[in-house]
Amino acid sequence: MKKWKERLQKLITPRILANFLTIVYVISLIPLLWIGWYNYPSADDYTIGNECHQAWITSHNLLTALWAGGVRAVEDWRGWMGYFTSNFLMAVPPSSFAERLSVLTPWIMLGMLSLSAVYFLRVILVRVFGGDKYICRCITMLMLLVTVQCMVGRVEAFYWYSGAVNYIFIHSMSLFFYGLVVSAALDGGGKRRWELGLASFLGFLVGGGNQMTALNVAVLLLTAVIFLVYLKKWRRYRFLGIPMLFFYAGFLLNVAAPGNWVRAEGASGMNPVKAILVSFYYCLSYCMSEWSGWPVAVMVIALLPLFFTMAGKTSFSFKYPAAVVLFGYCIVSAMMTPPLFAVGNIEAERLQALTFAMYMLVLTLCVGYVAGWLRKKWEALRPAGQQEKQEQQFSASARWCLLGCIAFFSFAGTLTLVPEPHYFAFSSALTDLINGSAEKYGNALEERMVLYRSGEKNVEVKPLPSQPELLYFSDIKPDAEDWENQGICRFYGLESVRVVEEVSERSQ
Repeated sequence: MKKWKERLQKLITPRILANFLTIVYVISLIPLLWIGWYNYPSADDYTIGNECHQAWITSHNLLTALWAGGVRAVEDWRGWMGYFTSNFLMAVPPSSFAERLSVLTPWIMLGMLSLSAVYFLRVILVRVFGGDKYICRCITMLMLLVTVQCMVGRVEAFYWYSGAVNYIFIHSMSLFFYGLVVSAALDGGGKRRWELGLASFLGFLVGGGNQMTALNVAVLLLTAVIFLVYLKKWRRYRFLGIPMLFFYAGFLLNVAAPGNWVRAEGASGMNPVKAILVSFYYCLSYCMSEWSGWPVAVMVIALLPLFFTMAGKTSFSFKYPAAVVLFGYCIVSAMMTPPLFAVGNIEAERLQALTFAMYMLVLTLCVGYVAGWLRKKWEALRPAGQQEKQEQQFSASARWCLLGCIAFFSFAGTLTLVPEPHYFAFSSALTDLINGSAEKYGNALEERMVLYRSGEKNVEVKPLPSQPELLYFSDIKPDAEDWENQGICRFYGLESVRVVEEVSERSQ
Protein backbone atom coordinates (compact mmCIF):
# COMPACT_ATOMS: atom_id res chain seq x y z
CA MET A 1 0.00 0.00 0.00
CA LYS A 2 2.89 2.29 0.81
CA LYS A 3 4.34 1.75 -2.65
CA TRP A 4 0.99 2.64 -4.23
CA LYS A 5 0.86 5.88 -2.27
CA GLU A 6 4.38 6.76 -3.36
CA ARG A 7 3.59 6.02 -7.01
CA LEU A 8 0.36 8.00 -6.80
CA GLN A 9 2.21 10.90 -5.21
CA LYS A 10 4.67 10.99 -8.11
CA LEU A 11 1.99 10.43 -10.75
CA ILE A 12 -0.55 13.08 -9.72
CA THR A 13 1.14 16.38 -9.00
CA PRO A 14 -0.23 19.82 -9.90
CA ARG A 15 2.27 20.19 -12.73
CA ILE A 16 1.71 16.75 -14.26
CA LEU A 17 -2.07 17.04 -13.94
CA ALA A 18 -2.04 20.54 -15.48
CA ASN A 19 -0.01 19.31 -18.46
CA PHE A 20 -2.25 16.25 -18.85
CA LEU A 21 -5.48 18.27 -18.82
CA THR A 22 -4.01 20.84 -21.20
CA ILE A 23 -3.08 18.11 -23.67
CA VAL A 24 -6.54 16.52 -23.36
CA TYR A 25 -8.22 19.88 -23.96
CA VAL A 26 -6.08 20.74 -26.99
CA ILE A 27 -6.61 17.29 -28.51
CA SER A 28 -10.38 17.64 -27.97
CA LEU A 29 -10.32 20.82 -30.07
CA ILE A 30 -8.68 19.20 -33.09
CA PRO A 31 -11.89 17.62 -34.51
CA LEU A 32 -13.76 20.92 -33.94
CA LEU A 33 -11.19 22.82 -35.97
CA TRP A 34 -10.86 20.05 -38.54
CA ILE A 35 -14.56 20.01 -39.37
CA GLY A 36 -14.37 23.78 -39.71
CA TRP A 37 -12.74 23.18 -43.11
CA TYR A 38 -16.28 22.54 -44.40
CA ASN A 39 -17.75 25.62 -42.75
CA TYR A 40 -19.46 28.19 -45.01
CA PRO A 41 -21.39 31.44 -44.47
CA SER A 42 -25.09 31.33 -43.81
CA ALA A 43 -28.09 33.64 -43.32
CA ASP A 44 -26.93 36.93 -41.70
CA ASP A 45 -23.36 36.34 -42.83
CA TYR A 46 -24.66 37.25 -46.28
CA THR A 47 -27.24 39.89 -45.38
CA ILE A 48 -25.27 41.87 -42.79
CA GLY A 49 -21.90 41.32 -44.45
CA ASN A 50 -23.08 42.38 -47.90
CA GLU A 51 -21.90 46.02 -47.77
CA CYS A 52 -18.39 45.00 -46.74
CA HIS A 53 -18.34 42.35 -49.48
CA GLN A 54 -19.45 44.76 -52.20
CA ALA A 55 -16.85 47.29 -51.13
CA TRP A 56 -14.16 44.62 -51.18
CA ILE A 57 -14.93 43.20 -54.63
CA THR A 58 -15.07 46.66 -56.18
CA SER A 59 -11.95 48.11 -54.52
CA HIS A 60 -9.95 45.23 -53.00
CA ASN A 61 -8.97 47.78 -50.38
CA LEU A 62 -9.17 46.58 -46.79
CA LEU A 63 -9.79 50.02 -45.31
CA THR A 64 -12.59 50.69 -47.79
CA ALA A 65 -14.25 47.38 -46.92
CA LEU A 66 -13.94 48.01 -43.19
CA TRP A 67 -15.35 51.51 -43.65
CA ALA A 68 -18.36 50.04 -45.45
CA GLY A 69 -18.84 47.66 -42.51
CA GLY A 70 -18.66 50.61 -40.13
CA VAL A 71 -21.29 52.50 -42.12
CA ARG A 72 -23.55 49.45 -41.98
CA ALA A 73 -23.00 49.24 -38.20
CA VAL A 74 -24.06 52.88 -37.77
CA GLU A 75 -27.15 52.31 -39.88
CA ASP A 76 -28.11 49.30 -37.79
CA TRP A 77 -27.51 51.29 -34.59
CA ARG A 78 -29.90 53.95 -35.85
CA GLY A 79 -32.52 51.67 -37.35
CA TRP A 80 -32.41 48.18 -35.82
CA MET A 81 -29.96 47.20 -33.04
CA GLY A 82 -28.15 49.21 -30.38
CA TYR A 83 -25.11 47.01 -29.84
CA PHE A 84 -22.70 48.91 -32.09
CA THR A 85 -19.64 46.74 -31.39
CA SER A 86 -21.51 43.62 -32.41
CA ASN A 87 -23.01 45.45 -35.38
CA PHE A 88 -19.55 46.23 -36.71
CA LEU A 89 -18.13 42.76 -36.08
CA MET A 90 -21.13 41.14 -37.78
CA ALA A 91 -20.82 43.54 -40.71
CA VAL A 92 -17.24 42.45 -41.49
CA PRO A 93 -17.33 38.62 -41.46
CA PRO A 94 -14.34 36.78 -42.96
CA SER A 95 -16.69 35.49 -45.68
CA SER A 96 -17.10 39.05 -46.99
CA PHE A 97 -13.55 38.83 -48.31
CA ALA A 98 -13.74 35.17 -49.39
CA GLU A 99 -16.37 32.60 -48.53
CA ARG A 100 -13.71 29.99 -47.72
CA LEU A 101 -12.44 32.21 -44.92
CA SER A 102 -15.41 30.95 -42.90
CA VAL A 103 -13.03 28.14 -41.87
CA LEU A 104 -11.50 30.73 -39.53
CA THR A 105 -14.71 31.13 -37.51
CA PRO A 106 -14.19 28.20 -35.09
CA TRP A 107 -10.50 29.15 -34.70
CA ILE A 108 -11.50 32.69 -33.74
CA MET A 109 -14.30 31.72 -31.34
CA LEU A 110 -12.58 28.79 -29.64
CA GLY A 111 -9.34 30.74 -29.46
CA MET A 112 -10.95 33.78 -27.86
CA LEU A 113 -12.97 31.71 -25.39
CA SER A 114 -9.93 29.67 -24.35
CA LEU A 115 -7.44 32.52 -24.07
CA SER A 116 -9.82 34.82 -22.21
CA ALA A 117 -10.69 32.12 -19.67
CA VAL A 118 -7.00 31.30 -19.14
CA TYR A 119 -6.14 34.98 -18.60
CA PHE A 120 -9.13 35.81 -16.39
CA LEU A 121 -8.82 32.81 -14.08
CA ARG A 122 -5.06 33.27 -13.78
CA VAL A 123 -5.57 36.86 -12.66
CA ILE A 124 -8.23 35.86 -10.12
CA LEU A 125 -6.75 32.64 -8.76
CA VAL A 126 -3.02 33.35 -8.97
CA ARG A 127 -2.67 37.12 -8.67
CA VAL A 128 -5.57 37.84 -6.31
CA PHE A 129 -5.58 34.71 -4.15
CA GLY A 130 -1.96 33.68 -4.57
CA GLY A 131 -2.84 30.20 -5.80
CA ASP A 132 -0.50 27.76 -7.49
CA LYS A 133 -0.25 28.39 -11.23
CA TYR A 134 -0.45 24.69 -12.08
CA ILE A 135 -3.58 24.14 -10.00
CA CYS A 136 -5.03 27.23 -11.65
CA ARG A 137 -4.35 25.68 -15.05
CA CYS A 138 -5.98 22.41 -13.94
CA ILE A 139 -9.11 24.34 -12.94
CA THR A 140 -9.16 26.34 -16.17
CA MET A 141 -8.72 23.31 -18.42
CA LEU A 142 -11.46 21.39 -16.59
CA MET A 143 -13.89 24.26 -16.96
CA LEU A 144 -13.03 24.81 -20.63
CA LEU A 145 -13.23 21.11 -21.43
CA VAL A 146 -16.77 20.79 -20.07
CA THR A 147 -17.83 24.19 -21.43
CA VAL A 148 -16.75 23.47 -25.00
CA GLN A 149 -17.57 19.76 -25.21
CA CYS A 150 -21.00 20.10 -23.57
CA MET A 151 -21.83 23.45 -25.14
CA VAL A 152 -25.47 23.94 -26.08
CA GLY A 153 -26.16 25.51 -29.47
CA ARG A 154 -22.71 24.59 -30.80
CA VAL A 155 -23.41 25.74 -34.37
CA GLU A 156 -24.32 29.23 -33.23
CA ALA A 157 -21.61 29.29 -30.58
CA PHE A 158 -18.61 28.33 -32.73
CA TYR A 159 -19.44 28.03 -36.46
CA TRP A 160 -22.13 30.50 -37.52
CA TYR A 161 -20.11 33.69 -37.54
CA SER A 162 -22.88 36.27 -37.07
CA GLY A 163 -24.26 34.51 -34.00
CA ALA A 164 -20.90 33.52 -32.51
CA VAL A 165 -19.21 36.91 -32.82
CA ASN A 166 -22.16 38.68 -31.19
CA TYR A 167 -22.24 36.41 -28.15
CA ILE A 168 -19.26 34.11 -27.49
CA PHE A 169 -16.71 36.59 -28.88
CA ILE A 170 -18.13 39.51 -26.86
CA HIS A 171 -18.30 37.28 -23.76
CA SER A 172 -14.60 36.53 -24.23
CA MET A 173 -13.85 40.24 -24.58
CA SER A 174 -15.61 40.83 -21.26
CA LEU A 175 -13.35 38.27 -19.54
CA PHE A 176 -10.28 40.10 -20.84
CA PHE A 177 -11.84 43.35 -19.59
CA TYR A 178 -12.44 41.93 -16.09
CA GLY A 179 -8.91 40.60 -15.94
CA LEU A 180 -7.37 43.92 -16.99
CA VAL A 181 -9.42 45.89 -14.45
CA VAL A 182 -8.41 43.55 -11.63
CA SER A 183 -4.77 43.60 -12.75
CA ALA A 184 -4.81 47.40 -12.83
CA ALA A 185 -6.21 47.41 -9.29
CA LEU A 186 -3.47 45.07 -8.09
CA ASP A 187 -0.76 47.14 -9.79
CA GLY A 188 -2.01 50.40 -8.35
CA GLY A 189 -2.98 51.88 -11.68
CA GLY A 190 0.26 53.75 -12.30
CA LYS A 191 2.72 50.88 -12.68
CA ARG A 192 1.17 49.52 -15.84
CA ARG A 193 -0.80 52.31 -17.44
CA TRP A 194 -1.27 50.22 -20.56
CA GLU A 195 -3.64 48.04 -18.49
CA LEU A 196 -5.90 51.01 -17.77
CA GLY A 197 -5.73 52.13 -21.39
CA LEU A 198 -6.53 48.73 -22.80
CA ALA A 199 -9.22 48.14 -20.15
CA SER A 200 -10.85 51.46 -21.09
CA PHE A 201 -10.80 50.59 -24.79
CA LEU A 202 -12.20 47.10 -24.18
CA GLY A 203 -14.72 48.44 -21.69
CA PHE A 204 -16.21 50.78 -24.29
CA LEU A 205 -16.42 47.95 -26.83
CA VAL A 206 -17.94 45.50 -24.35
CA GLY A 207 -20.49 48.15 -23.35
CA GLY A 208 -21.49 48.25 -27.02
CA GLY A 209 -21.69 44.46 -27.34
CA ASN A 210 -24.68 42.16 -26.93
CA GLN A 211 -26.93 43.43 -24.18
CA MET A 212 -26.84 40.20 -22.17
CA THR A 213 -23.10 40.53 -21.57
CA ALA A 214 -23.26 44.32 -21.29
CA LEU A 215 -25.92 44.15 -18.57
CA ASN A 216 -23.90 41.59 -16.61
CA VAL A 217 -20.79 43.75 -16.74
CA ALA A 218 -22.82 46.79 -15.67
CA VAL A 219 -24.17 44.90 -12.66
CA LEU A 220 -20.75 43.54 -11.64
CA LEU A 221 -19.05 46.94 -11.93
CA LEU A 222 -21.79 48.61 -9.92
CA THR A 223 -21.45 45.91 -7.26
CA ALA A 224 -17.69 46.48 -7.15
CA VAL A 225 -18.19 50.24 -6.69
CA ILE A 226 -20.68 49.68 -3.86
CA PHE A 227 -18.24 47.38 -2.05
CA LEU A 228 -15.32 49.77 -2.49
CA VAL A 229 -17.39 52.64 -1.11
CA TYR A 230 -18.68 50.51 1.78
CA LEU A 231 -15.15 49.36 2.66
CA LYS A 232 -13.91 52.96 2.32
CA LYS A 233 -11.37 51.98 -0.32
CA TRP A 234 -12.76 53.90 -3.28
CA ARG A 235 -10.19 56.68 -2.97
CA ARG A 236 -7.42 54.11 -3.14
CA TYR A 237 -8.86 52.58 -6.32
CA ARG A 238 -10.45 55.67 -7.82
CA PHE A 239 -8.34 55.27 -10.98
CA LEU A 240 -10.61 52.32 -11.83
CA GLY A 241 -13.26 54.91 -12.56
CA ILE A 242 -11.58 55.53 -15.93
CA PRO A 243 -12.31 52.11 -17.53
CA MET A 244 -15.67 52.04 -15.74
CA LEU A 245 -16.67 55.37 -17.28
CA PHE A 246 -15.64 54.15 -20.72
CA PHE A 247 -17.72 51.02 -20.25
CA TYR A 248 -20.82 52.89 -19.08
CA ALA A 249 -20.45 55.35 -21.97
CA GLY A 250 -20.58 52.44 -24.40
CA PHE A 251 -23.41 50.83 -22.45
CA LEU A 252 -25.52 53.99 -22.57
CA LEU A 253 -24.93 54.34 -26.31
CA ASN A 254 -26.05 50.75 -26.60
CA VAL A 255 -29.28 50.84 -24.61
CA ALA A 256 -30.29 54.34 -25.77
CA ALA A 257 -29.84 53.61 -29.48
CA PRO A 258 -32.76 54.68 -31.72
CA GLY A 259 -32.68 51.26 -33.37
CA ASN A 260 -33.74 49.54 -30.16
CA TRP A 261 -37.06 51.35 -30.25
CA VAL A 262 -37.57 50.52 -33.91
CA ARG A 263 -36.97 46.83 -33.27
CA ALA A 264 -39.14 46.85 -30.14
CA GLU A 265 -42.18 47.88 -32.20
CA GLY A 266 -42.32 44.46 -33.81
CA ALA A 267 -41.39 42.44 -30.73
CA SER A 268 -43.59 40.99 -28.00
CA GLY A 269 -41.35 41.03 -24.96
CA MET A 270 -42.19 40.91 -21.27
CA ASN A 271 -42.49 43.87 -18.93
CA PRO A 272 -39.32 44.45 -16.85
CA VAL A 273 -40.64 42.96 -13.59
CA LYS A 274 -41.94 39.82 -15.26
CA ALA A 275 -38.72 39.45 -17.27
CA ILE A 276 -36.66 39.54 -14.06
CA LEU A 277 -38.86 37.01 -12.26
CA VAL A 278 -38.98 34.65 -15.25
CA SER A 279 -35.20 34.89 -15.63
CA PHE A 280 -34.79 33.57 -12.07
CA TYR A 281 -37.08 30.66 -12.91
CA TYR A 282 -35.34 29.93 -16.22
CA CYS A 283 -31.97 29.94 -14.49
CA LEU A 284 -33.19 27.17 -12.19
CA SER A 285 -34.89 25.29 -15.00
CA TYR A 286 -32.03 25.36 -17.49
CA CYS A 287 -29.04 25.23 -15.15
CA MET A 288 -30.37 22.67 -12.68
CA SER A 289 -32.16 20.49 -15.22
CA GLU A 290 -31.07 20.75 -18.85
CA TRP A 291 -27.45 21.90 -18.52
CA SER A 292 -26.19 20.04 -15.46
CA GLY A 293 -25.65 16.49 -16.67
CA TRP A 294 -23.11 14.04 -15.35
CA PRO A 295 -20.09 15.81 -16.97
CA VAL A 296 -20.88 18.97 -14.99
CA ALA A 297 -21.28 16.92 -11.81
CA VAL A 298 -17.90 15.26 -12.36
CA MET A 299 -16.34 18.66 -13.02
CA VAL A 300 -17.68 19.99 -9.70
CA ILE A 301 -16.38 16.95 -7.81
CA ALA A 302 -12.94 17.32 -9.43
CA LEU A 303 -12.83 21.06 -8.72
CA LEU A 304 -13.38 20.60 -4.98
CA PRO A 305 -9.98 19.03 -4.14
CA LEU A 306 -8.25 21.43 -6.54
CA PHE A 307 -9.69 24.50 -4.88
CA PHE A 308 -9.37 22.93 -1.42
CA THR A 309 -5.64 22.51 -1.99
CA MET A 310 -5.25 25.98 -3.45
CA ALA A 311 -7.07 27.61 -0.53
CA GLY A 312 -4.41 26.34 1.88
CA LYS A 313 -2.01 29.03 0.70
CA THR A 314 -4.30 32.06 0.87
CA SER A 315 -5.16 34.13 3.92
CA PHE A 316 -8.58 35.02 2.53
CA SER A 317 -11.30 33.93 4.98
CA PHE A 318 -14.17 32.94 2.60
CA LYS A 319 -16.76 33.97 5.21
CA TYR A 320 -19.91 34.22 3.12
CA PRO A 321 -20.38 31.14 0.86
CA ALA A 322 -24.19 31.34 0.81
CA ALA A 323 -24.12 35.01 -0.23
CA VAL A 324 -21.57 34.34 -2.97
CA VAL A 325 -23.56 31.41 -4.39
CA LEU A 326 -26.74 33.50 -4.30
CA PHE A 327 -24.98 36.34 -6.09
CA GLY A 328 -23.72 33.88 -8.71
CA TYR A 329 -27.29 32.69 -9.23
CA CYS A 330 -28.40 36.29 -9.72
CA ILE A 331 -25.61 36.95 -12.24
CA VAL A 332 -26.56 33.97 -14.41
CA SER A 333 -30.24 34.90 -14.12
CA ALA A 334 -29.48 38.47 -15.19
CA MET A 335 -27.92 37.06 -18.35
CA MET A 336 -31.39 35.88 -19.40
CA THR A 337 -33.28 39.08 -18.61
CA PRO A 338 -32.53 41.18 -21.75
CA PRO A 339 -33.88 38.66 -24.30
CA LEU A 340 -36.94 38.01 -22.13
CA PHE A 341 -37.59 41.75 -21.98
CA ALA A 342 -36.95 42.20 -25.72
CA VAL A 343 -38.54 39.14 -27.35
CA GLY A 344 -40.12 37.18 -24.50
CA ASN A 345 -37.97 34.01 -24.75
CA ILE A 346 -34.43 32.60 -24.87
CA GLU A 347 -35.16 29.95 -27.49
CA ALA A 348 -32.33 31.02 -29.84
CA GLU A 349 -29.44 28.62 -29.32
CA ARG A 350 -26.87 31.42 -29.42
CA LEU A 351 -28.56 32.97 -26.37
CA GLN A 352 -28.44 29.65 -24.54
CA ALA A 353 -24.81 29.10 -25.58
CA LEU A 354 -23.78 32.43 -24.06
CA THR A 355 -25.70 31.76 -20.86
CA PHE A 356 -24.23 28.27 -20.60
CA ALA A 357 -20.69 29.65 -20.94
CA MET A 358 -21.38 32.16 -18.17
CA TYR A 359 -22.99 29.47 -16.03
CA MET A 360 -19.88 27.28 -16.28
CA LEU A 361 -17.64 30.19 -15.26
CA VAL A 362 -19.83 31.27 -12.35
CA LEU A 363 -20.28 27.68 -11.18
CA THR A 364 -16.51 27.19 -11.18
CA LEU A 365 -15.92 30.32 -9.11
CA CYS A 366 -18.72 29.44 -6.68
CA VAL A 367 -17.30 25.94 -6.18
CA GLY A 368 -13.95 27.58 -5.50
CA TYR A 369 -15.40 29.88 -2.87
CA VAL A 370 -17.27 27.07 -1.13
CA ALA A 371 -14.16 24.87 -1.18
CA GLY A 372 -12.17 27.74 0.33
CA TRP A 373 -14.74 28.11 3.09
CA LEU A 374 -14.55 24.37 3.81
CA ARG A 375 -10.76 24.56 3.92
CA LYS A 376 -10.79 27.38 6.46
CA LYS A 377 -13.37 25.58 8.61
CA TRP A 378 -11.28 22.42 8.47
CA GLU A 379 -8.14 24.30 9.48
CA ALA A 380 -9.94 25.99 12.37
CA LEU A 381 -11.05 22.63 13.78
CA ARG A 382 -7.57 21.14 13.81
CA PRO A 383 -5.41 21.44 16.95
CA ALA A 384 -2.71 24.09 16.68
CA GLY A 385 0.06 21.52 16.90
CA GLN A 386 -1.32 19.53 13.99
CA GLN A 387 -1.41 22.30 11.41
CA GLU A 388 0.14 21.01 8.21
CA LYS A 389 2.69 22.93 6.25
CA GLN A 390 0.70 24.73 3.61
CA GLU A 391 2.22 23.45 0.42
CA GLN A 392 0.58 23.44 -2.97
CA GLN A 393 0.66 19.64 -3.29
CA PHE A 394 -2.27 17.25 -3.31
CA SER A 395 -3.11 15.14 -0.30
CA ALA A 396 -3.59 11.40 -0.76
CA SER A 397 -7.38 11.74 -0.62
CA ALA A 398 -7.28 14.55 -3.20
CA ARG A 399 -5.18 12.40 -5.53
CA TRP A 400 -7.57 9.46 -5.26
CA CYS A 401 -10.55 11.77 -5.85
CA LEU A 402 -8.96 13.29 -8.97
CA LEU A 403 -7.89 9.89 -10.28
CA GLY A 404 -11.42 8.58 -9.69
CA CYS A 405 -12.93 11.53 -11.57
CA ILE A 406 -10.64 10.94 -14.55
CA ALA A 407 -11.45 7.22 -14.58
CA PHE A 408 -15.20 7.78 -14.22
CA PHE A 409 -15.28 10.48 -16.90
CA SER A 410 -13.45 8.19 -19.32
CA PHE A 411 -15.73 5.24 -18.57
CA ALA A 412 -19.01 7.20 -18.56
CA GLY A 413 -18.00 9.13 -21.67
CA THR A 414 -17.30 5.94 -23.59
CA LEU A 415 -20.66 4.46 -22.55
CA THR A 416 -22.49 7.66 -23.48
CA LEU A 417 -21.04 7.82 -26.98
CA VAL A 418 -22.41 4.39 -27.91
CA PRO A 419 -26.07 5.53 -28.06
CA GLU A 420 -25.35 9.27 -28.44
CA PRO A 421 -22.36 9.89 -30.74
CA HIS A 422 -23.17 13.60 -30.88
CA TYR A 423 -23.20 14.02 -27.07
CA PHE A 424 -19.82 15.76 -26.96
CA ALA A 425 -18.71 18.39 -29.45
CA PHE A 426 -15.56 16.49 -30.45
CA SER A 427 -17.47 13.22 -30.99
CA SER A 428 -20.10 15.06 -33.02
CA ALA A 429 -17.37 16.46 -35.26
CA LEU A 430 -15.70 13.06 -35.65
CA THR A 431 -19.04 11.40 -36.42
CA ASP A 432 -19.85 13.77 -39.29
CA LEU A 433 -16.28 13.67 -40.57
CA ILE A 434 -16.16 9.88 -40.61
CA ASN A 435 -19.60 9.30 -42.14
CA GLY A 436 -18.93 11.88 -44.87
CA SER A 437 -21.77 14.22 -43.88
CA ALA A 438 -19.46 17.21 -43.42
CA GLU A 439 -17.71 16.66 -46.75
CA LYS A 440 -20.99 16.29 -48.66
CA TYR A 441 -22.28 19.45 -47.04
CA GLY A 442 -19.16 21.45 -47.88
CA ASN A 443 -18.96 20.18 -51.46
CA ALA A 444 -22.62 21.02 -52.07
CA LEU A 445 -22.15 24.59 -50.90
CA GLU A 446 -18.99 24.93 -52.98
CA GLU A 447 -20.95 23.78 -56.06
CA ARG A 448 -23.62 26.35 -55.32
CA MET A 449 -21.07 29.14 -55.21
CA VAL A 450 -19.78 28.11 -58.63
CA LEU A 451 -23.35 28.55 -59.93
CA TYR A 452 -23.72 31.90 -58.14
CA ARG A 453 -20.62 33.19 -59.92
CA SER A 454 -21.45 31.62 -63.29
CA GLY A 455 -23.11 34.74 -64.71
CA GLU A 456 -26.63 33.30 -64.55
CA LYS A 457 -29.09 35.72 -63.00
CA ASN A 458 -31.80 33.23 -62.04
CA VAL A 459 -30.25 30.30 -60.23
CA GLU A 460 -31.82 27.07 -59.04
CA VAL A 461 -29.90 24.81 -56.64
CA LYS A 462 -30.41 21.35 -55.22
CA PRO A 463 -31.25 20.75 -51.55
CA LEU A 464 -28.27 20.14 -49.31
CA PRO A 465 -27.44 16.41 -49.18
CA SER A 466 -26.69 16.54 -45.44
CA GLN A 467 -26.97 18.78 -42.40
CA PRO A 468 -23.97 18.21 -40.10
CA GLU A 469 -24.71 18.76 -36.42
CA LEU A 470 -21.95 21.34 -35.95
CA LEU A 471 -22.10 23.13 -39.29
CA TYR A 472 -25.69 23.49 -40.47
CA PHE A 473 -27.53 26.58 -39.24
CA SER A 474 -30.00 27.47 -41.99
CA ASP A 475 -30.50 27.36 -45.76
CA ILE A 476 -32.27 29.21 -48.53
CA LYS A 477 -35.84 28.15 -49.37
CA PRO A 478 -37.92 27.14 -52.40
CA ASP A 479 -39.55 30.57 -52.10
CA ALA A 480 -37.33 33.01 -53.99
CA GLU A 481 -38.76 35.91 -51.93
CA ASP A 482 -37.51 34.51 -48.64
CA TRP A 483 -35.15 36.90 -46.83
CA GLU A 484 -32.25 34.46 -46.95
CA ASN A 485 -32.70 33.97 -50.68
CA GLN A 486 -32.79 37.73 -51.16
CA GLY A 487 -29.60 38.06 -49.13
CA ILE A 488 -27.81 35.63 -51.47
CA CYS A 489 -29.08 37.63 -54.47
CA ARG A 490 -27.69 40.90 -53.13
CA PHE A 491 -24.39 39.29 -52.19
CA TYR A 492 -23.79 37.74 -55.64
CA GLY A 493 -25.76 40.18 -57.81
CA LEU A 494 -28.47 37.69 -58.81
CA GLU A 495 -32.07 38.31 -59.74
CA SER A 496 -33.38 35.20 -58.01
CA VAL A 497 -32.24 32.02 -56.34
CA ARG A 498 -34.23 29.14 -54.95
CA VAL A 499 -33.99 25.51 -53.92
CA VAL A 500 -35.65 22.92 -56.15
CA GLU A 501 -36.08 19.20 -55.59
CA GLU A 502 -34.04 16.86 -57.70
CA VAL A 503 -35.72 15.54 -60.89
CA SER A 504 -35.78 11.99 -59.59
CA GLU A 505 -37.62 13.08 -56.47
CA ARG A 506 -40.11 15.31 -58.30
CA SER A 507 -41.10 12.53 -60.64
CA GLN A 508 -42.07 10.17 -57.82
